[in-house]
Amino acid sequence: MRALIAVLAITLLAAPALAQGHQRGGGKPEQREQAAAQKRKAEEVDKAYRAGLEKIPDANVKQDPWAGVRGADGKATSKSK
Repeated sequence: MRALIAVLAITLLAAPALAQGHQRGGGKPEQREQAAAQKRKAEEVDKAYRAGLEKIPDANVKQDPWAGVRGADGKATSKSK
């Protein structure tokens, strides 16, 4: 008798938790539409991110903002003598 009561108690306690876990693609149609819209939005954001990364110049190229001021050899030129 005790075993039957123990099994019944465990079953009654586990049933609500089991019911919460079974939501395989179910739900309301509005929720599915929102999930699909969120997925499309995430794909668009990812695509824009990748496009932005491709616009970044290569990091191996050294850029010198003072190249027009210095001479070709890299030394400073003085115009006033």
